[in-house]
Amino acid sequence: DGTFEYVTGGDPNPGDDLRPYKISQPKPFQFIVQGRHNAPQYKGEDGDILDFNIAALGSGSSLRMFSLSRIHGALGDAGQNFKTLAFLLKNTQFPISTDFTIVHGCGKAVV
Repeated sequence: DGTFEYVTGGDPNPGDDLRPYKISQPKPFQFIVQGRHNAPQYKGEDGDILDFNIAALGSGSSLRMFSLSRIHGALGDAGQNFKTLAFLLKNTQFPISTDFTIVHGCGKAVV
């Protein structure tokens, strides 16, 4: 629908495949990908930034996802970042466990 786009690493573009670097701590990260979510009023440079880290985990993988609003005042966006990540999880073509942990942000209980 054109609201999601892939973002390169800039110039020079370091690439998304981290396997040549043999990262083992804090997790064996293998890939890092960045994208953008555009909304009607906030797109391009003002669109939300999406970050994904994929690490090896036994015979599978662990996916960490993060969404960052690019405008101040997004506190009243009714959880748009959480909804964007939930939408992506729900509509993925890969088998995803329903067991996930919210580390920070929307959906996390406030203590």
